[in-house]
Amino acid sequence: MSTYDMYFSKKNKNYMFQTLSSVILQETSYDISNDSTYIELYRLHYPSIFDMINTDEISILNKELINHIGEIILNKLKNPQIIQKVEDKIEPDIKIPEKKNIQNIYSIHRSKDSKNRFNFKIKLKDNPKSFTETKSFTEIKDFQPKSITLLKEQNSLFSNDTIFLRFNDTDNISFKFKSKNIIGEDEYYTYECITDDKIEYINILHIEILNYLLMTPCNKRDIFKIKRTKDIKYENDKYTCLEIKDNSFSLDQEIGLLNKDKEYMKSVFSKHILDEYILIEKLDLKDIKYILKMNQNISIQILI
Repeated sequence: MSTYDMYFSKKNKNYMFQTLSSVILQETSYDISNDSTYIELYRLHYPSIFDMINTDEISILNKELINHIGEIILNKLKNPQIIQKVEDKIEPDIKIPEKKNIQNIYSIHRSKDSKNRFNFKIKLKDNPKSFTETKSFTEIKDFQPKSITLLKEQNSLFSNDTIFLRFNDTDNISFKFKSKNIIGEDEYYTYECITDDKIEYINILHIEILNYLLMTPCNKRDIFKIKRTKDIKYENDKYTCLEIKDNSFSLDQEIGLLNKDKEYMKSVFSKHILDEYILIEKLDLKDIKYILKMNQNISIQILI
């Protein structure tokens, strides 16, 4: 196996993230293993290490991976952004423009009545400043869509360089292909919004991701109900076994665990796949009822 194949294998990617998480936990007492911000940061920087380091040794690449991404994460954890409160007097006739913040919407955080990752509802977090000024939860607010990043799959969404996002069943906003990024065996496409449209909302946001013909690319379910769980011993190791009917999960795949309300709780990795049985690390899953594939998580960036 080539150095490239070893480095970008799911086994190496998952193992190194677990190693990095342990190092960060020892340094800061903060567990990044279930923090979507640092999971996305790790995925973003992972391919660049291979391009930066000219070596045929996987151990050297992995060492640089820990050093480089670890430094980025430590800086973020040890130097959080501090927002200073301005207490200077302001003349009544001077209007201070409202501060805008970049926010990411993740399809895994959708409400339980959503259809799938291409058609979901989500409660949108308010801009911290505007939230304090909001007099009513029914007040109309707005945001500006910026980009969307999603896994390339075998469906009609990727047959054209233009896709559409429909917000609240009314606004069809066009997005143009910008770039692609390969992480392990997965290929992610990023599209940018080509307009400056603002989307109005009150509390719950309905999002549909459509192909260039304004048609849904997939109606299939992407959340799987756990039929049964059992702690077992397999090949001298202890695991928790999940029985999932008609699943297509693969070895070393990141799996999202959901509660009875289909709320994302944490991630684990598949250790063995035996037909309809998925073995994961031994865990207490009394509150876990569903699972999904974390690599299918869709990220939508907005300015709010």
